[in-house]
Amino acid sequence: MGEQNKVELYARDARFERATLGHLDSRIVDLDSYEILDPGELLDLRAYGRILRKRFATMLIVFFLVFAVILIATLKEKPVYRAQVLLEIQKENPDIPSIKDLYELESVSDSYLKTQYSILASESVARQVIDQLHLDTLSEFNSLRWWQFRRKVNTPPKHTFAVDQGGTTRDREIYQRVLERFQDRLSIDPVSRSRLVTVRFESNNAELSARIANTLAEDYIAQNLEARWKATQKATDWMSQQLVGVKAKLEKSEEQLQDYAQRNGLVFLETDKGTSENVANERLQQLQGELTKAQAERYEREAVYRLVQSGDYGSLPGVVDNKLIQDLSERLAELKRELADLSTKFNPEYPRVKEIQSQIDETEAALKEERQRAADKISNEYLAARHREGLVKQALEDQQKLVNVIAEKAVQYNILKREVDTNKQLYEGLLQSLKQTGVSASLKATNIRIVDSAVPPVKPATPKIPLNLTVASLLGLGLGISVAFLQERLDDTLKGANDVERLFGLPALALIPSINHSNGDRPSVRKLLDRASAIRSSQNGTASNPAAHWHRIDQGGKHEAALVEAFRSLRASVLLSTADHPPGSLLITSTQPGEGKTTVATNLALSLAQLGQRVLLVDADLRFPSLQRLFGTRESLGLVSYLTGQQDWRDAVRPSGSPGLDLLFCGPVPPNPAELLSSKSMGAFLVSAKSEYAFVILDSPPLLTLADSRILASLVDGVLLVVKSGATPREQVMQSQSSIRTARANLIGVVLNIVSIHTNGYYGLGMYGMNGNSHAKISSDEADSWRTLSK
Repeated sequence: MGEQNKVELYARDARFERATLGHLDSRIVDLDSYEILDPGELLDLRAYGRILRKRFATMLIVFFLVFAVILIATLKEKPVYRAQVLLEIQKENPDIPSIKDLYELESVSDSYLKTQYSILASESVARQVIDQLHLDTLSEFNSLRWWQFRRKVNTPPKHTFAVDQGGTTRDREIYQRVLERFQDRLSIDPVSRSRLVTVRFESNNAELSARIANTLAEDYIAQNLEARWKATQKATDWMSQQLVGVKAKLEKSEEQLQDYAQRNGLVFLETDKGTSENVANERLQQLQGELTKAQAERYEREAVYRLVQSGDYGSLPGVVDNKLIQDLSERLAELKRELADLSTKFNPEYPRVKEIQSQIDETEAALKEERQRAADKISNEYLAARHREGLVKQALEDQQKLVNVIAEKAVQYNILKREVDTNKQLYEGLLQSLKQTGVSASLKATNIRIVDSAVPPVKPATPKIPLNLTVASLLGLGLGISVAFLQERLDDTLKGANDVERLFGLPALALIPSINHSNGDRPSVRKLLDRASAIRSSQNGTASNPAAHWHRIDQGGKHEAALVEAFRSLRASVLLSTADHPPGSLLITSTQPGEGKTTVATNLALSLAQLGQRVLLVDADLRFPSLQRLFGTRESLGLVSYLTGQQDWRDAVRPSGSPGLDLLFCGPVPPNPAELLSSKSMGAFLVSAKSEYAFVILDSPPLLTLADSRILASLVDGVLLVVKSGATPREQVMQSQSSIRTARANLIGVVLNIVSIHTNGYYGLGMYGMNGNSHAKISSDEADSWRTLSK
């Protein structure tokens, strides 16, 4: 039929337009088109679910393998016990703290703590524990690893032995192995934001792990004490040596100071503050004080003297304070008051008035005399103060001259004095430090203490069987899923209708489900047998059909209802494949042997015959014919007899036993099948058969191995390509499609055979599969519909 008579049942993707060309080179096929999931498509969780269901056996095998390996390794692993001891590392204070140290907030620097952690994990402490507990004699520590090999030597090499503290010899290599294993099992874990540190040790023996942890802590504390004691001893020895020299130097400097002071007549006195002071300087200071006092006294006397000179006796301090002058002044005032009273009554000649006047004159004379005496006293005191000031000033000047002379000599004296003081301070400091060091050496104090001692653990730290099994389950499940998806990605076979339409631009005419064989074989076993047989046949260059069990829809029971409906669907797809009328001749082929093309051809012919029309099924596989075995007959005449001119093809046609279906077997296998199929007789046969039968179905050899199918494809109205789901590689299907296009044949579509029920695009019958009439002949209404379509 022409290209204009074709009907496209779906829209093809633009990327498959190149597949519709007459010549398609399979070598330029993009390998990316083999992907099941298009990167541009949305994530389909159901597709992933179908993959996991399909690869469930792979997941299960991987899961059990991983689980079993980890379980065996866990059960075979020796139990490891972890003991721990808790230590507190305090600030390293002096052995005799001061009051300031007692009230000072203690803090430990990070560098000091890190240093102590390194000491805990050092080889010196580890060696001490190994020697103390004789760990190098235990097989747990000195045995070789499983990947190590024991060196076989007859004579030990030179310098391979070391002598321990007990005097015994031991192999350095063994001891180094014990030391490395000891350090591998030791862990130092500081407690955050504290001065605590946890020391853990792992061993196959619970008692041994606790004993090693406690011994390590005790040896660490003892080593700390020993280090401090040794440092104290060294300091004591050094200070004792230095003290002898400093003492001799101090004595020599003191002798030099005394000699110099005696030669120069220097006399120094110790002050209350503990410092020495020169006598001349002290005398000078005293004279300066006396001069100041004399000047102050002279100023005071001079001020009073000035008042005397001015005649202001009333302001004189000595006059005012004089008792006699005060009494005379009061007597004089009373007499004057009495005289004033008498003068108002009597005249001056009155005796009483004269008497009072005489007393007033005597009192005034006595008062004047007393004031003169006070003034003379003040003048004398002023003169004495001024004279004393002059004497003190002269003495001060003389003393200053003496001090200047002594100062010149005191320069060297001070130099010698400073040297004496320095030596004295150094001597006293060394002596004090020596005494403190002696006290420190006698004390067994340390800044490290054991908070919690290690006790033998009750349960082993490893292996943790629940945790290991949980990890094994998760790892096995994850690895199983990964292997399943990897296997799915590496699987380049066709599995569903979506693969056919998306990858090749061809319609999937039908999905033929897989049916369990009557002899009890499982599909998976049959799949392996078919694939092995196909490989052997491909290597031999011949088609094969390995003891197959064919399924015919006219002989099945209720359990093959899905198969019947699948071929009815294929029949409907074939009838609707062209616009005007269905194709009269169909070629059923496959990419490789064992894909079920004979079964598909037979059941399609049976399904078409159920429409009430005549159908001719021709065995065109002249190399390995199968229809005789499928129908259980033996026939010596057939298509080959006609093509070789022995008889007419009509004489070789045999009834199938099903109404409307006739059979034309292959006949004898010819030596030149390709030449017979290329003859004009083959074309004439098809024209003649189409005139007598509504449908002519040809069962042909595989496409890729032989040229027979390509010859027949150019002679028929349509070609059906049978592909075994999950077994045929996509590249082979692409090559088959290219071969059919090259022959300018009409490739109607692809029939997916032996499809798993989990395949994308396949749906079961459900409750409709329980209908007992599913195998019955097609109804009259359906036959009338087909006849109308044919007309």
